[in-house]
Amino acid sequence: MFLKTTKYFLLTALAATSGNVFAQRDTALTQEVEVVKAYKPTISDANKISSMPRIEDATHEKPSFSYSIFSQPIYNTFSVNTLKAATFETAPREDTGFGLVRAGVGNYNKPYAEVFFNSQNTRNTLFGLHGKHLSSHGKLKLEGEEDRVDAPFSENEAELFLKHLFRSSVLSINLGFEHDGFNYYGYPVQSVPDLLKVEDQETNYWGSRQTFSKGSFNIGLENTAARKNDFTFDFNFLYHYFGTKTGQREHFGEFMADVKKPFYNGTGFLEAGITYAQASEISDQYLRTFGRNQITPGKNSQTWITAKPSYLLGGDVANAQLGVNSWIVIDSSTDMKVRLSPNIRANLVPVKEIIKIFAGIDGNFIQNNYSKIAYENPFVDPEHLVKNTFEQFRFFGGFDGKLAKKTNFKLSADYSMIKDQPLYYQFRYGNFTETNLSSSIVDNDFDILYDNLDILKFNLEIFHVSSERMNLLLSGNYYVYKMETLDEAWNLPDWDAKLSLAFQVSEQLSLSSDLFFTGSRQALIMGIPGDDPRPLTNKELLQHENLQMESYNLSTVFDLNFNATYKITNQFSVFARLNNFGFQQYQRWLGYPVQSFNILGGLSYSF
Repeated sequence: MFLKTTKYFLLTALAATSGNVFAQRDTALTQEVEVVKAYKPTISDANKISSMPRIEDATHEKPSFSYSIFSQPIYNTFSVNTLKAATFETAPREDTGFGLVRAGVGNYNKPYAEVFFNSQNTRNTLFGLHGKHLSSHGKLKLEGEEDRVDAPFSENEAELFLKHLFRSSVLSINLGFEHDGFNYYGYPVQSVPDLLKVEDQETNYWGSRQTFSKGSFNIGLENTAARKNDFTFDFNFLYHYFGTKTGQREHFGEFMADVKKPFYNGTGFLEAGITYAQASEISDQYLRTFGRNQITPGKNSQTWITAKPSYLLGGDVANAQLGVNSWIVIDSSTDMKVRLSPNIRANLVPVKEIIKIFAGIDGNFIQNNYSKIAYENPFVDPEHLVKNTFEQFRFFGGFDGKLAKKTNFKLSADYSMIKDQPLYYQFRYGNFTETNLSSSIVDNDFDILYDNLDILKFNLEIFHVSSERMNLLLSGNYYVYKMETLDEAWNLPDWDAKLSLAFQVSEQLSLSSDLFFTGSRQALIMGIPGDDPRPLTNKELLQHENLQMESYNLSTVFDLNFNATYKITNQFSVFARLNNFGFQQYQRWLGYPVQSFNILGGLSYSF
């Protein structure tokens, strides 16, 4: 029984991953260099209420959407915590085989192919392979251009995964490689200057090619069957090597351990570990605002030591966790730093499984290593070296629980106090005035400013399963920013929301729809007339007597996506993805519009 349960779960996760990728990534060209983990299998533990269903080519999983070209949340500080599904039972079904192959084509000259394979020959081990190719060779219309410009992208992934189930723990091993490419195709507001259209120009990156390559190894051990009073020791080790076409390289390694031990009348917890990151061919100072070829690239290395001890008191109805988060950071580019934040949380369950009230205070020290920023904004200056961000305090509270047997909800509010938040802008120079910008050049890559800010966030999430055939997810966030120095929280939205609906029409046909909304944002171009005066520190730039600041509104995003899968036989299915059905060619970053309405269709074969 366990073996079949494991098989059902694995195949379901494969199909859900496949469907999820297209709900978001075909929507926008800026998703061209997204690097994701396509499949993270999880072996069901003994506490699961339901056994996992078999793979269905029609299976739809609600995507964790972002408007970045990568599958990480764009606004890292404000990511949505997805609700757990309302509990319902699903009867196990017959085995479907070893894997799945998909292939298709779409407009914007977009070919697609993907394959999943998993072994079913061992009792306690899951082994599998995954490969994928998606690319586009289309053109896009820029705001100031009469002709379309080339805006190609490509995504290539290969992964090997292994999970072995011991008596109470799961050992996971993943090997992965990703190679992704894109063009710096955008230019803000005006038409592209003729100088930038000259072949092999070195004024800025317009029209040039960038690639990201990443190889990774991950091994972890997790106790999935531990009870409340059991001692546990879990660990995770990750290493990746990241490189770019422009010459930047990153080595990143992290070992983290999680320990739980009951003692006295409570339970002690400790999350601790060490992280090392080294990047080369980057700017060698944090505080410089630099022009291309004006600073000799260098190296940066950081060693992080993390310790987060805490102690939990109380029972199932009321409990409190008291602790502290601590970090020691040894950085080759600046002085050693020690950071502390509280870790306090209280929970009250007035009605079991119906309502939970929670509140607390914590904080976080966020490592802005090279690849993290590159994935967040791939059009940032390739030689970037970004300060780490310190969330000194986060006050939070709210409710979660069930509105009905099959409806989960969450309502919460957070207030964060943040130091050194990175914000993106573009730089203008040349012979220009406030009313005549035609003789100027704007860098089409992004530099970074820092500011301290307070953020008030309200969050609402609802997940509803009306039957085994339909489910619905609604989530929304509203943000209020209070800046210390700058006028705006540049490129951050006032609100965002998501609505996902999946419906199994019949055994053969399944449909799903995803609507994504992002509120208006303010983008920034800063300029100084004359020759490019950089490098300058952030302070020198903001206090320059001739500095001109231009604010541009990025309109509200409405992005509608529709998916359909029709099962012809037990092995063959056809699928279609209609993305950006609102025909809105919005800009994720100033000067970088996404693909408008696009469609991708093809054939799936399970074996």
